[in-house]
Amino acid sequence: MTTREDSKKRARDNGGSDEVVLVDDNNPPLTMSHIQDRIRQLLERLPSKDETAALTINDIPAMESWCRTVRAILRNYNLTLNFVAIANYQWEPDRPGHTGQSLAALRNQISLSTAQTNIVSSHISKVLTPALDRQLMKKRTIERENGEKEETYVYENVVNDPEMLQLNRDQLCDEALYKRQLMVSTMEQMCQCIDDYQKAEAGAAGGDGQRFSMAY
Repeated sequence: MTTREDSKKRARDNGGSDEVVLVDDNNPPLTMSHIQDRIRQLLERLPSKDETAALTINDIPAMESWCRTVRAILRNYNLTLNFVAIANYQWEPDRPGHTGQSLAALRNQISLSTAQTNIVSSHISKVLTPALDRQLMKKRTIERENGEKEETYVYENVVNDPEMLQLNRDQLCDEALYKRQLMVSTMEQMCQCIDDYQKAEAGAAGGDGQRFSMAY
C-alpha cells in the first residue's frame, strides 16, 4: 500500500472524511500517523541495495552522490522525529502514570534511533567535508614603470590529511551495505515503536487514541 493510499484509508477509518492530509517536503507531519508516513517516504528515497553495493573507490562522484542523498534523508528523518513531541503534547501532571511510561519508552527509542543514524552521518561528513588547509599555490610579482613592485598571491583549500580521506572512502565502500541496512532497520523500528505507542495510548484511553496536534 502506498503512502497516499494509506492516508486515504486512515481518513475513512477516522470518520469517513474524504479529505486527505498529505505529508511531504512542503507539509510537515502533525500527528503520529503523519510522522510514520513521512518516515516511510524517506525510506523509499534511500539508495537501492544494488546501488549501494556498487560503490567503489574508483568512482568518487558516485560515492559522493550516494553520501549527499543519504545525508539529506537522515537530516529530514531527525527533523521529523522532533515533531513527535508536538504530536503528543499533554501537560505532564495531567498524564496518567501508565501513559507516561509509554511516552518514556517512545522517547528512549527516539534517542537510540538518533544515536544509530549519527553513526552513518558522522562517517558521511568525514567523506564529504574533510578538514582543509589554506595553502599558497602561486605568487606573482609585477614591476611597474615607476619601479614599484606589486605582488599577487593565489591560495587554494587543500585536504589536510589525504591519507585519512582515502581511508574514510575505503571504509565507506566496505561498510556501505551494513550502514544502509542500519538505516532501514532503524527507521522501520521507529515506525513499529510508534505503532506500539499508539496502541498503548488507545488502550489506556479506552479506545480513544486521538492525540492533540498543533499546526501553525
